[in-house]
Amino acid sequence: MSLATVALRAPLVLIPGFSLDDQLRKKGETCAGLPSSVGMVAHDLNQLHSGAAVLLDPGRANYSPSLLVHTRTYRLRLEPTKRGTGYLVKSIDPLRLSDHARLSRSCLLVRPPHWQMVLELRAVPDGSGAQWQDIATAWERLGTAQAEKHEVPAISEVQAEFLGTVDRLIDATEEITTREQRNAAPFPYRAISATGGKRNTPRAMYEFQLVGRDLPPPGSFVRIQGEEEARGQVNRAEGRSVTVRFDQPVSWDKLPQQGALEITPSTVVFQKQRQAVAGFRSRDTKNSGLLPALVEHQVRDIPATAMLPRQELDPEQLAAFRRALTTEDLLVVLGPPGTGKTRTITEIAHTCATAGALGGGRTLVTSHTNRAVDNVLARLPDDLVVIRVGVEDKVHEDVKPLLLEWQTESLSQEIHHTTTAREQAYRDAEAAQPWTTELAVRLDHVDALVQDEKTAALRLDASIQAVAAPHQERLTELQRQQADQEAVRDRLDQRSAEVQAKLRSARERSDAWPTGWFHRSMARRRERQLGEVRDGVLQVGVRLTGLQEGVEAARTDLDRAVREDPAVRTARDTREKVAQTLQAGIQEAYIAADMALAALSAVIPGQPQPARRRDPAEAAAVLHDLHGRLEQWLPLIAERRKLAEQWHAAVVQDPGQLVPELVRYAQVVGATCIGAASRAELSGVDFDLGIIDEAGQIGVADALVPLSRVRRGVLVGDDRQLPPFLDSEVEDWGEGIGDPALLRLMSQSALERLRSGLPASHVVQLTRQRRMPAEIADFISYAFYQGRLLTEKEHRHTDPLFASPMAFVDTSAQPDRVRYESGGRLAENRYGRKGFFNACEARLLARLAAFYHRRGSEWVVIVPYLAQRAAVIRELIPLIGDSQLANASVGSVDSYQGGECEVVLYGFTRSNPRGQIGFLKELRRANVAFSRAQRQLVMTGDLSTLLRADDPDFRRMADDLHRHLNSRGDLRTYQDVMDRLRAAAPDPEGDGT
Repeated sequence: MSLATVALRAPLVLIPGFSLDDQLRKKGETCAGLPSSVGMVAHDLNQLHSGAAVLLDPGRANYSPSLLVHTRTYRLRLEPTKRGTGYLVKSIDPLRLSDHARLSRSCLLVRPPHWQMVLELRAVPDGSGAQWQDIATAWERLGTAQAEKHEVPAISEVQAEFLGTVDRLIDATEEITTREQRNAAPFPYRAISATGGKRNTPRAMYEFQLVGRDLPPPGSFVRIQGEEEARGQVNRAEGRSVTVRFDQPVSWDKLPQQGALEITPSTVVFQKQRQAVAGFRSRDTKNSGLLPALVEHQVRDIPATAMLPRQELDPEQLAAFRRALTTEDLLVVLGPPGTGKTRTITEIAHTCATAGALGGGRTLVTSHTNRAVDNVLARLPDDLVVIRVGVEDKVHEDVKPLLLEWQTESLSQEIHHTTTAREQAYRDAEAAQPWTTELAVRLDHVDALVQDEKTAALRLDASIQAVAAPHQERLTELQRQQADQEAVRDRLDQRSAEVQAKLRSARERSDAWPTGWFHRSMARRRERQLGEVRDGVLQVGVRLTGLQEGVEAARTDLDRAVREDPAVRTARDTREKVAQTLQAGIQEAYIAADMALAALSAVIPGQPQPARRRDPAEAAAVLHDLHGRLEQWLPLIAERRKLAEQWHAAVVQDPGQLVPELVRYAQVVGATCIGAASRAELSGVDFDLGIIDEAGQIGVADALVPLSRVRRGVLVGDDRQLPPFLDSEVEDWGEGIGDPALLRLMSQSALERLRSGLPASHVVQLTRQRRMPAEIADFISYAFYQGRLLTEKEHRHTDPLFASPMAFVDTSAQPDRVRYESGGRLAENRYGRKGFFNACEARLLARLAAFYHRRGSEWVVIVPYLAQRAAVIRELIPLIGDSQLANASVGSVDSYQGGECEVVLYGFTRSNPRGQIGFLKELRRANVAFSRAQRQLVMTGDLSTLLRADDPDFRRMADDLHRHLNSRGDLRTYQDVMDRLRAAAPDPEGDGT
């Protein structure tokens, strides 16, 4: 743990934030450990004689920089006042496990002379100061010391220069991209209405009725003029109505009913980029080795592994998979269209999250676009704990169940249902208390009966002894005589055996010479002895028979005397009655025990019924043991009930406190690059691996944001598709920048920078595509990938309109006035968009889209200009009768990067006698558009313009495309295709043009 003490020179003054009292009161109802009032905060802080544990939060999307100050039981968020005279107490929350975890890593112990609480800003004593700079400096030194303690090397001059360039890049990008928004005129409004018609509670979304026709673009950030805190994002703009989702709930009565909305550029992206740069500069990142890898391409060797994925991968995918598992810094995976980048990413994420040999670290899946993130998360297996962090409106429908908010709500509802049932079970368990008390009473009765039964048994024994004494004496004497005779018999039996043995020996030797006469004499003697013994045995037998009869008679007399004696009979009846009462008492006690256990069955399941014992003492012992356990359980159950009720109330009141627990157990987290840093829920969350998808679209500054949060990074993408900024944009901006290093960094994606510098061991090229038919893929391979893209897809062409999966409809035979493009003011007046549109191509594309729509095919229309998009949609809606589908299925090249579709219709739009093609010269646009098709690519355009394009690289590509179409494609004229389309479905307007 890293710790530093900050002894401040002056007291720190605290001022309660807005509605802090209400906040504290509501939280205090469900959370233990909070102060009883705001006034107790200063008292609690002054009790911390060693200082208060403090963390510095540099700020994020919805928060200014602040201090997190911890007492023994709760945490304060303090924001310095605008004049720096003290701190506003913005929130008070109970300490949670995540707080303890963060404090265990590092913290400051801030020790002012004392803490002081005043109720309003004007009550702050003169000369007071927040001393923010002193605390911030100490925090920075603590981070430096921590880095040195872990032997994190200082950044090199080259790295420092690189980070300086990135800083300038962020400044320049912010200035350029927000210039138009900052200069935009405000949008006056005349009325406000709360969505849903409710005005009595603060809401985050309101609808504004604007005065003029101009509308702020959907997605833009706006604020109410003159209201710094009332800031939000345009959710919908139609007619003269604009719906704004505010960052924080705002009360309707506090909003000006007439005023103006003004566009305010969002600086969150640039703030997070600067924070990432600062983290690398101060070496406060998960892996200090990522900066040398990114800047100087210094990487560690990748250890080999033989781990296998869940699904089969091709050789290049398998190489990427295995290297991603064990790389210790950065890996680049280059994936042209259809080569299975997403499949590879999902296997990497799954194995990293579940393989014990790799530590089972948390994986961050991120990208520049929400679409790319969702595409990966949607394909992850169900056995992973996956969380999506983002704005619901921007998340794909299939992935919304993974949203942190959705999972929080789902878990909250589950807890609500579970705790409701649990509380009912605890209420049912209250019946165990009276039954436990009743069991104690019945056991006391049983214990008394056990003693009574023992007493009755003793009295019965005494009565029996008194009656049986004379009979017992006679019986005892007879039994003694019987035993004596049995002993005599036993001796005679032994003597008989000895004599018989000697007799046999004498007879065996009676014929021996010369002693035979002697043995014959001895045999006669033994015969006489044996006869005498046998006579004795007979006599003893007669005596034993008489004794046995006497014993039996004595016993009969004894039994008769005991049975017939009145005193014995009375004693026996008494004992039997006590025994019966005892058994009944035990059964009653068992019933009480069973009822108590039944009442507790829902809260202490699996408890067996007490063992039924025949012996009363054993049964009583079993029941006493159970009673003892019940006496232990009941107070515990009462406490559990209180906790369940508190937990239930806390979750109902603030489901947000479930968020840290959900994040803690997440194996994969998905967010955009900036979202990974700007969401408070991910603050302080550690990631082992960061997978940055579509990294060819991500600039270096954006890539630094997730890389500062992870221990290892894998960048996946295609540097042959759209870059972060188009070359034409960089050229335009470069006129005002004049910094070659900055322009070079601006024009490069993070993927391009690493591909050109990392050793071959850290760059894996995927080469086998399975998306497009070979007719399309082979041209893309030749035109954009130096022929390295291989096709592994069996395709059976069934399109009824074109003879090849790759078709081109040429408009060059149409009259100039029909086929030529339009632009400038005409485009703005007709479609409200700048750029170019081509009415001839728009009609053709709309007819083609309607044709495939009727066939039930999945189709999209891709065009380079927003004005042309509007033209196609206007033509298409009457043909298919679905404006929503038309708007969703017609888009720009940029909007479809990363997607794919069965049928792709692409219109070049540009048609003029001068061969002017504008930003079509950016060939990566063509690559993106062509490579979206799964079955059919249909291009429309004026070949006479394209083949004499004013850009040599585009002209070369157009020539190659023309040759490829003639050899393996289907090159058709506009009139031919339109005739066939009209035959399939007559023109609703009867226009044969």
